[in-house]
Amino acid sequence: MKLTKWSPLCDIVVESLVIPIWVSFPNLRPHLFSPHIFHGLGSLFGRPLKVDNATSTGSHFSLAHVLVLLDITKNILIKFG
Repeated sequence: MKLTKWSPLCDIVVESLVIPIWVSFPNLRPHLFSPHIFHGLGSLFGRPLKVDNATSTGSHFSLAHVLVLLDITKNILIKFG
């Protein structure tokens, strides 16, 4: 199965350059668990779409998952620390 972004001009033969991916943020501090923070973190990679259920309910502390639309034609360089 392949997920692609649909548009009226969608051609299933042509590979999409924008794909949905889950991005994980391990060791996230509890005070950072808020929708505003998740949106900001997801924006580092692409357009945030949603947060998984475990992240939104806070059942897995220190780990967050955000679904983002990633444009695979762009280089992403994120440096921490």
